[in-house]
Amino acid sequence: MGQRTSRHFTLMIMPETAGAEVKRLRVARRSINVALTAVVIVFLVAVASVSGNVIQYFDKSASVILDRENAQLKERIASLDARIDQLTTSVETIKSFEGRLRKMTMVSDPARNLAIGPVGNAAKNGQRGAAKAANRLRRDLLGENAEEAASLVSGRLVQAELDARQAQKSVARLSAYLKGQRTLLASIPSRRPTLGYMTSGFGMRVDPFTGLPQLHAGIDFSAGIGVRVMATADGTVITAGTKGAYGETIEIEHINGLTTRFAHLSRIDVKVGQKVTRGEVIGAVGNTGRSTGPHLHYEIRLKGVPQDPARFLLE
Repeated sequence: MGQRTSRHFTLMIMPETAGAEVKRLRVARRSINVALTAVVIVFLVAVASVSGNVIQYFDKSASVILDRENAQLKERIASLDARIDQLTTSVETIKSFEGRLRKMTMVSDPARNLAIGPVGNAAKNGQRGAAKAANRLRRDLLGENAEEAASLVSGRLVQAELDARQAQKSVARLSAYLKGQRTLLASIPSRRPTLGYMTSGFGMRVDPFTGLPQLHAGIDFSAGIGVRVMATADGTVITAGTKGAYGETIEIEHINGLTTRFAHLSRIDVKVGQKVTRGEVIGAVGNTGRSTGPHLHYEIRLKGVPQDPARFLLE
């Protein structure tokens, strides 16, 4: 038969003092097993608790770092987006000015075959709809992948900077060409003829006297009687006197078949055949002819055909 396992343990406590009684403590094996099990359980619970706290600490730290990085990324995206808006606005402003300058000088005017300078508009090359692209990128910023959004914004920034450089180069080329055409530029009407507000534009309107639709061949500036009227470009006076419904009128001949007309004047300060320069006072606002009140009626004609004066104004 095998050896029988004892159900108890005996603990002997032996004092160091000579002759002292040795104490014996009898402990059941089961009790020891229960105690050891309890100790192990307590130890495991403690380890689990500490591990949980450690994990929570590192998770929280990682979350804080991630939040900080996301905040920095958002600031970067916002900064890039603002830069894109600034560049886009600059490009549009440059393009608008260049377009008005080209129209005013009739550079590359295919509608009338009046091109007097370089054909084409380099600023338009490579444009991909700045406003549309910017709006699409803003939608991308709402996506989950912030890094990809930032990359898209950076790419758009590069494109916007390229567009700005192209627009600046185009204007620089046009400016260089026009510098050699000072006489031409001085002879093209591009400034306001008088002070005051524009009250009636170019185009079809109801005639205030007949009540019927009629072409208004110029634009009207509201101003008091006696306010000075100035030549809008260099030229030669071809009319200086009364001209039917226009009342007291001045007409100036410029170049390439361009003429300007100033009507309803109260005073005429020039004579037929006189040379005038841009900005020179030629008369004063009045209320002569068929007029409903003091104002200046101003026209620009190309070979006798009325043009919208507003497209010539650079102011």
